[in-house]
Parts: sequence; structure tokens; C-alpha cells
Amino acid sequence: MDAAQALIAIIGLVAAIVTYCLMRFPHMRRDEFRGFGAFSVAGAALGALCVFLFTLLLVLAQWGWQGG
Repeated sequence: MDAAQALIAIIGLVAAIVTYCLMRFPHMRRDEFRGFGAFSVAGAALGALCVFLFTLLLVLAQWGWQGG
């Protein structure tokens, strides 16, 4: 794993954590989105997992583009 792949993975992990927090805790959202209420723990975890899996796909695509 080179530096680009590590950076993509770290950014993806941070994005997944932010996604979980924004879905789970409505007081952290912007004013116009606070009225929707909190997602369940499972729903927020699923959203964060989707973001992280997309990021891992980007890492794999970058690895394949470099020639593996």
C-alpha cells in the first residue's frame, strides 16, 4: 500500500465516522436538517459502512490503475 492508498483509506474512515455521527445525532446537523430526527444505530452504521466500502473500492481501483 503506497501513500496515496493510505491517504484515501484514512479520508474514507473519517468520512464514515462523520456519516455515522450526522445520521445518529441530529443536533450536529445544519438547522434545516435537524427536524428529521435520529436514525437508528443499525441505520447509521449501515450508512457509514456504505461510505467506507465505497472508499475501499476506490483504493482497489487506484491499486489496479497503478498495475497492482
